Amino acid sequence: MHSANKILLVDDDPIFLTLAELAIKKEHATVEIFKAMNGEEAIDFLKNQSVDIIFLDLNMPVMNGWEFLDALPSVENKGNHIYVLTSSIDPSDQRKADENPYVTSMLEKPLDREKIAQTLVS
Repeated sequence: MHSANKILLVDDDPIFLTLAELAIKKEHATVEIFKAMNGEEAIDFLKNQSVDIIFLDLNMPVMNGWEFLDALPSVENKGNHIYVLTSSIDPSDQRKADENPYVTSMLEKPLDREKIAQTLVS
């Protein structure tokens, strides 16, 4: 579990973004939440802003989660912990996440109360 004041949600599904934000705010009302619709938006955001935790979807248009992770070394504000959120059951995705030095863990969607409790501390 990690203490977080600022969280970046990166996902191309606006419904997921809204539900995830509501779920996090319900458990941790003081957390600041930022959203990006793809990896490129997230990289641009991180060039000017730091966050504590990033929840990252893999399958997005423009720049997917893996491409985001490849581009991450180019920005200073990488986030302290990156959680890959996916509905993928592909074992190669889990292996890639395990091997990536920026990824703290891979979590299965949806982002629910239990997963929030696993990753965040008040």
